[in-house]
Amino acid sequence: MKITQEKTHPINRWHQSLEKKDLNILYDLLADDFQFYSPVVFKPKDKHMGFIYLIAASETFLHADDFHYEKEIINENSACLEFKCTMDGREVNGVDMFEWNSDNKFTEMKVLVRTTGALDVLQKEMEKNLGRVELWR
Repeated sequence: MKITQEKTHPINRWHQSLEKKDLNILYDLLADDFQFYSPVVFKPKDKHMGFIYLIAASETFLHADDFHYEKEIINENSACLEFKCTMDGREVNGVDMFEWNSDNKFTEMKVLVRTTGALDVLQKEMEKNLGRVELWR
């Protein structure tokens, strides 16, 4: 299914938030009951902590020169976007899985990453960015 070109479609807004590095767009995309599932933390994060993790992830992934989405599968209220990039000399391959409500706000996001070595590199980079309080204050 092709994404509608409608600017309010949540996946279009997701891409816009990344391209513009606009945290306001990102925060506005999250429903009050939003749940974020990290590839390295078992327990889901609520809207506030999920937003902080997404800020750290943006810093992590957008500083990889070759970050890009390769495939997108989009349904009526869910999507799966496959991404690739290189971090610390390792290829990172993963998927961002989204669900959204009738208000076009994300209710859930899961990030899955392969391989174990790539996950280790990602975790180290995320820990650095989560420790940078100036990013999310």
